Amino acid sequence: MITEQYLQCLKELESNPNIEFVDFQTTKELANFSEEMLRFNQEDILEMGEVKLSDDDMEYFKFASISISWKSLLGKPGIILKGGFVFNGITDAMLFPIDYFDNAKNINPNEDRSEKLRWFDRLPIGVDDSMRGCFITEAGDFPPPIAFCNAGADWYIKLEFDYYNYMELLFQNYGFKGWQYFYMDIVKEIPNLDEVLDDMRVAVKTLPLLFPDKDWSYHQQRYDEVVEKMK
Repeated sequence: MITEQYLQCLKELESNPNIEFVDFQTTKELANFSEEMLRFNQEDILEMGEVKLSDDDMEYFKFASISISWKSLLGKPGIILKGGFVFNGITDAMLFPIDYFDNAKNINPNEDRSEKLRWFDRLPIGVDDSMRGCFITEAGDFPPPIAFCNAGADWYIKLEFDYYNYMELLFQNYGFKGWQYFYMDIVKEIPNLDEVLDDMRVAVKTLPLLFPDKDWSYHQQRYDEVVEKMK
């Protein structure tokens, strides 16, 4: 269950002596919604958004109250790894349009989907809350396709994995800044590409020191591949 993965992620962060929580950004309890409230929102989404959610999908709605912000105590000034996650409510993400992504450009120029983007996950304020996981809203079964948006640099890209995988990877990576870059196609057309590469560099440099019991070889391999590709 995704809740168990979240709790394991939180446990590993809390037990790490090299992690500092930013307390005013931290809310650790899951939302305690009643079954009736969950059912109401499930029906509301179906009626208003023509999106069908299963009973299992409603587990993700309980993350709406979570806001975690952390930073590494390792590293030199300017290369300190930070991370965290803030979740939007599923009803807000699925039903209510916002103009936050109006200026964002699709890295794949074949289709503009900016008006369909609704964020479900972002980094905390103070880390980079313009970096967001987004639904590409459409009628049908939940979940719709997803995208990663760097609204601060005005770009987004459709991801080749689904919302369930995204949430699993988020907790496996502790929500460190730029974790999505290791699971997408990095191309030269990305605006401010040097910042993307720098986020990846800081991550591969710091993660093995911060979480020495975990295998980060995939991240190092992906970073090396991207650097070679950009030459």
